[in-house]
Amino acid sequence: MLAGYHTAGLLLHDPVIAIEELAHLGYRCVAIRPHAAALHPKHPLFSIQSLRIQDVLERTSMKLVLDIDGAFVEHPFRSRASTLTDTEDAAAERAREWIQQWAVVAREWSAMPCLTFSSGPARPYALEEENLEHLSTQLHSLCELVAPDVHLAIRPRHLDLIDSVAKFERLLQWLDPSVFARLGLAADVGEMIAAGEIPIVDRLERNLDRLACVYLCDRRAEPVSQDSGRSRDIRIGHGEVAVDRIVQSLAKVGFTGPGIVRVEGFPELGLLPAQEAMGVFE
Repeated sequence: MLAGYHTAGLLLHDPVIAIEELAHLGYRCVAIRPHAAALHPKHPLFSIQSLRIQDVLERTSMKLVLDIDGAFVEHPFRSRASTLTDTEDAAAERAREWIQQWAVVAREWSAMPCLTFSSGPARPYALEEENLEHLSTQLHSLCELVAPDVHLAIRPRHLDLIDSVAKFERLLQWLDPSVFARLGLAADVGEMIAAGEIPIVDRLERNLDRLACVYLCDRRAEPVSQDSGRSRDIRIGHGEVAVDRIVQSLAKVGFTGPGIVRVEGFPELGLLPAQEAMGVFE
């Protein structure tokens, strides 16, 4: 497995310096998420920041995963941006354009990048089959816009139409052959736990050929939060998820892609969580 770390846990750091330090710690892959402060194509300093990130990725030989589910990137009062499952055509088009825009950036930053995104919530009052048909149509349009050397992968997310690996498997039945060949799975351990998909590795092994990356996180056994509908990340080794066993088991079944450690909510700790997490790859 390729050891990776998500810079969403390093929001108080310059992303370029953070990537350099992660490389020094032994990480070989980095996940980057857009945000309104300079990591947004409409920000006046984005072109400068983009060149800096491209340079550091080249110098460190770090692989890139772009997690484009950023918060408040479309509107300052709406945490979530438009999604492919939106009922309004204009909103779904904005979602496609957002993914396409970042696919272009990803190709500039890195060779053969991986771009992950969530589906969006199911449309109300629609049958599941109708929702899956709508999403498959949107994905077909998306694949026509995005260069084939960018790996596209859906990340199942709690309360979304595609909220589990099992639902991703169901989506595959609705895809056009051209989309079926291109769409990968960005599995998220935290979301799998929320969906009750245990044992985790057995489910992932079944989808090994489509597994683009795995987001690794630790959790405590506690009620799902009322505000977001999901549990919170904690530092690796401080919760109840045996992340090291997941990594070892995935390595045994032959997964060689990125395993992205994500520790959100502790930016004041800086690189300490990243140092702690390297132990799961040893």
